[in-house]
Amino acid sequence: MAFLSPLPPPPENERQLFERAQALAGFSFGELAARAQLPIPKDLKRDKGWVGMLLELYLGAMAGSKPEQDFPELGIELKTIPVDAAGKPLETTFVCVAP
Repeated sequence: MAFLSPLPPPPENERQLFERAQALAGFSFGELAARAQLPIPKDLKRDKGWVGMLLELYLGAMAGSKPEQDFPELGIELKTIPVDAAGKPLETTFVCVAP
């Protein structure tokens, strides 16, 4: 998986984005942070956005903190939520779409 490095170019299509996301499976956030040479916050509950930012680096999102979709060319917004060890969401989450 040669692309598995932070700051790849934006994905060209949904399939490429999905493949990048699948390539991250099995890595801990610590491993990804070490590869990207990013410090891990001491309190991830307080710094909730850090995980999303880390994933954006590896997936090629370019929006940053701008008020636009993470992948505007694809019409895709990345959302992360905390889960337990079994993958069960720890927060109630609502996804809404407005044209």
